[in-house]
Amino acid sequence: MDTTTISAERAGRLVEARLDRLPQDMLEAAVVLEAWAGVPAGRALDAGRELMAVRTPEREKSAGALPEAPVREGFAAEAVSFVLAVVAIACWAAPLARELGAEVLRVGLLVALPLTLALQWGLRSRYLGRKDGLAHLGRHRLRLVLLPLLLTGGLTAGLGEGGTVAALLTLTWTAGTVLIARRWSALYAGGVIAATAAMLAGVPALPVLAVTAALATVAVAAAVRVPVGDILHAPGRARRALAAMAIGAGLGTLLVADPTVDWTVGAVPALALLPSTVASFWGGYHLWSFQQVIPRALSGVPVAGPDARNPAWPGLRVLFGAVGRLVAATVVLSGLLMLAGDVFGSRTSGVSVLAAFGLVALLTLIVSLLESVGRAGWALLSVATAVGGELLVGVAGGEPFPAAGLIGGAALALAVALPGAVSLLARPARTLATALWIA
Repeated sequence: MDTTTISAERAGRLVEARLDRLPQDMLEAAVVLEAWAGVPAGRALDAGRELMAVRTPEREKSAGALPEAPVREGFAAEAVSFVLAVVAIACWAAPLARELGAEVLRVGLLVALPLTLALQWGLRSRYLGRKDGLAHLGRHRLRLVLLPLLLTGGLTAGLGEGGTVAALLTLTWTAGTVLIARRWSALYAGGVIAATAAMLAGVPALPVLAVTAALATVAVAAAVRVPVGDILHAPGRARRALAAMAIGAGLGTLLVADPTVDWTVGAVPALALLPSTVASFWGGYHLWSFQQVIPRALSGVPVAGPDARNPAWPGLRVLFGAVGRLVAATVVLSGLLMLAGDVFGSRTSGVSVLAAFGLVALLTLIVSLLESVGRAGWALLSVATAVGGELLVGVAGGEPFPAAGLIGGAALALAVALPGAVSLLARPARTLATALWIA
């Protein structure tokens, strides 16, 4: 047989005879021609291309089985426990400031917030957001014990008492992320509430904070002692976890870089986070339905041909639904918080601060979506834009009202992040479907 030249018709007969069907693509045809007919590789590829050009099989609609709807058990308990913990921790500011001084507390918070968010995002990306993640994390129990000691020693040596406060707050908050992932949220909330009660009763605040951080660390060591067995699911990639840590650190920096938002004036700033925090839980829970909506939207859609369509709207509807829920809940809860402050005669954060935290929550929602589907670069760009815009407002001196820099930076970042999320969802068959399962 002359294998240097072969017609598309003859190639088609050879391939169909060997496969007992038409080939799926040119590569399959080329493999058959090379393996069974002795056609050289280069010519086999050319023949496969020609064959597919004249004998392309009819496009078949996708008919794969849809995955079951994801279930988030214990979500309500996690949300309630987290809110209770936020309220309790908000009450720590006044006792710590009285005992250590406002400047020490300011240093501690300026370091603790970015560091905590960096560790939380990194842990979720590498372990907590993955099946069998806690089991993988449990393989590093020695590091989980040594890290608190190194962190506390290093920050104390570098920043004094402010570093000690930063380390203890970071350990307490980060431990909460692991315990909530283990569904020990009630235990975490109970410990934080007990610490709050002790501080308000007059017990020295720093020792109480140290004991709370130590107990939280011990609880984490116990939480990761889960049955290992045959771990089938690998942890997240280290490179991706580092990118997630950078995103978390950027969001934390965004929260503390505006000097008009003073985190040392008691519980007011932390309580102002409550509306946007609760709203972000609701919006994030709605986003969870992506795992079901996207496969359902793509089911029965041919990959090409005249009947092909771009099912972008279901994904966009989920995104807009999550954004709408977050905005609506933030507005309503912020109004209730301000009303409660007026009724009880207590000072609350102004409307601008509440609006700023709402924008940050919305930015976090969009950035989380981008990072979760493998668009960490776009997410990092958005966060960097936010921090840069916030600092630029401060340098220019254009802060006519509290949190003006925070609002400006978050709004600028949303202008970068939202088009990225919309463009991603507008092409689910090409990008999102792959990113959800592979990235």
